[in-house]
Amino acid sequence: MKAHLAALAVLAAGLGLQAPARAHAAAEVVADAGADMKLELGKGRLIKLSRPAATVFLSDPKVADLQVKSPTLVYLVGKAPGATSFFALDGKEQTIANLTLDVGVDETRLREMIAKEAPNSEVSVASANGALVLSGKAASAAEGEDILRIAALFVGDRDKPGQIVNRMTVETPNQVYLSVRIAEVSRDATRELGFNWESMANIGQAGGFLGWATGQDLVDTAKRTFTRPTNGAGTIVGGIYNPAKGQDINVLIDALQRKNLVSILAEPNLTAVSGEPANFLAGGEYPIPVPQGNGQTTITYKTYGVSLSFVATILDANHISLKVKPEVSQLSTAGSITLGGITVPALTTRRAETTVDLGSGQSFAIAGLMQNTATQDLQKLPGVGDIPVLGQLFRSRSFQKNESELVIIVTPYLVKPTSRHLAGPADHPAAAPVQAAAEPAKTATPAAPEKKG
Repeated sequence: MKAHLAALAVLAAGLGLQAPARAHAAAEVVADAGADMKLELGKGRLIKLSRPAATVFLSDPKVADLQVKSPTLVYLVGKAPGATSFFALDGKEQTIANLTLDVGVDETRLREMIAKEAPNSEVSVASANGALVLSGKAASAAEGEDILRIAALFVGDRDKPGQIVNRMTVETPNQVYLSVRIAEVSRDATRELGFNWESMANIGQAGGFLGWATGQDLVDTAKRTFTRPTNGAGTIVGGIYNPAKGQDINVLIDALQRKNLVSILAEPNLTAVSGEPANFLAGGEYPIPVPQGNGQTTITYKTYGVSLSFVATILDANHISLKVKPEVSQLSTAGSITLGGITVPALTTRRAETTVDLGSGQSFAIAGLMQNTATQDLQKLPGVGDIPVLGQLFRSRSFQKNESELVIIVTPYLVKPTSRHLAGPADHPAAAPVQAAAEPAKTATPAAPEKKG
């Protein structure tokens, strides 16, 4: 952009026009040497030249704009993040000013918003060449996301490469360890505990939970049901399972397993970064013939079985938001079709999706994903009993009598990568391999439970 000022200079001299004294006082005097100047988006600065200019221009008018107030006063306005050059020349084409303009966000206002919305974080802000650089420590992954969203309000598009440079670190652990237990649970157990699972429903409250009296057995071995006396001051299950004291529901599950009221079908353990999905599938694939236009038939495969999808987001140093989506699918003759003499079974599916907030080490359970018709299909589809997890469930005599159901128990833990050196097989060839994927975080919650053999 160019502005020829010769006529304006003559007119100003003839009429005795001058810029207001207040504007002169606020203007920045620049010399002919090159210099750097910062401009904030949507804001401007008044430049006072050392002598009248005949021509002024910007190298990139998309980044900044200029308004000529007089032969010696120029107003510069930031339009878009980036850098541009400002030149002012006199009538002899001698350089009066040569400035590099760095247009960025209002750093002061951005810092104020970050301090208000993420008070526990210590983040510094800097802008250069149109990029916004965030550095320092975020108190949690959730606060780090809040800071990025606030920064996006200033740059317009956080996903555009180079717009926001994220150099923040997260103080809390950024990984979640998910302990999953897929179990066949006796209907007697579910009726006695309520599924709800009364112990699960009271997560977060203090004190004993189920209140069975001390000195009386948890399970009536003869009747294979729970004993629930009302007398006695002490508690036996309250002593086994009390999250207020950092105790674990898995101890109760193990006790039921020893009484043959619970059968553990699978125990997948997953570790995922906060906000990233984790998936587990125990099942198989069955072939589906697909006729083609040329008379040929191709085969595609469809998965079935028990699948779990998780997205765990760390809220703070001890709380996790967990989005879980379990799905149970099985082969069925209901709805099956026949193609070219080949019977293709249908797929019946039960799924659920929910989001819960848990403390590290707390558990929740999902049940009721099975249907009563499962045992009828077992007799019509040979081989269903060989399906991982579901096959063992179908082969169970109690399930065929509709006395048990599939229950999924999920326990998330905050974990961090191990800091100590781990010896590998090459370090100790004669020793067994060392397995240590993650080290529990140092929080008030218990460490991840060991697998039970």
